[in-house]
Amino acid sequence: MADTGQRRGPPPEVVTPPRFPRLENRLPAEGINSSDEHPLREFAWLVGSALAALLLLMSLLAWGARWLAPHVPFSAELALADRLGLAQPKPEHAAQTASLQQLAERVSAAMRLPSGMPITVVYDNAPVVNAYATIGGRIVVYRGLLHKLRSEDALAALLAHEIAHVRHRHVAASLGRGLAIATVLGLVSADAGAAVAQSALGQAAGLAMLGYSREQETQSDEDAVRAVLALYGHAGGLIELFSSLGQSEQGTGPAPTMLRTHPLTESRLQAVKASVARVGAALDGPVTPMPALLVRRQGS
Repeated sequence: MADTGQRRGPPPEVVTPPRFPRLENRLPAEGINSSDEHPLREFAWLVGSALAALLLLMSLLAWGARWLAPHVPFSAELALADRLGLAQPKPEHAAQTASLQQLAERVSAAMRLPSGMPITVVYDNAPVVNAYATIGGRIVVYRGLLHKLRSEDALAALLAHEIAHVRHRHVAASLGRGLAIATVLGLVSADAGAAVAQSALGQAAGLAMLGYSREQETQSDEDAVRAVLALYGHAGGLIELFSSLGQSEQGTGPAPTMLRTHPLTESRLQAVKASVARVGAALDGPVTPMPALLVRRQGS
């Protein structure tokens, strides 16, 4: 056969289409969703982890509230106190309230409070052994506590201690912690969050829900020492205050409310005496009688 000059190459390659796996409805392998852990143990682990996360969040918020409180304008506290109607004086006790207010102004002047931080003191005729500071510089003193004191010096020491809580914004910080806890609990239960928020605002008076820290109490005690020394030249009023309440604590029946919100321990009294000794001041001296309107009347 004649050569035409064309060469024959290899036959074209046949492309085989890919084969897809056959789809089948297969049952899942046995035990794929099983675990060696008991279901209750897994549930307990989840609940514990959630609670730990909530506690951490509450701690962070509480710390943030304590840090933020001194930076919030005091005018905001005043506005909130007015809105809540806290520590309102009663007309029938206007004279006692005025007597307390007069002494509080002398104490405030000795403590050199910042401008724009007014102190308002209210007399309460209840036989409760207590006094407290709330937001906006409001302070309430109960008749029951006044009847435990024998001198104006002790009353001035009491007011100085409560005014110090206001000055250092301890009240706002404690209230802020309560509202922070309410916010976190609201993530779990709206009812629980609302209940705690209501309690925090309701206890803005005595802050019985959270109270003050040891550091805050020490700071207020030190301010009270300086105030009574400036006013009377000795610390006898503060010693009398602590001793009188300490004697009430040793008596029968439940401890006075103030001892629960302001723990008066022997070590705390010794710390005050040490503070007075450091500045070379006297622990006692001439005392000033209690204002006549606040003295316990016969049969009361």
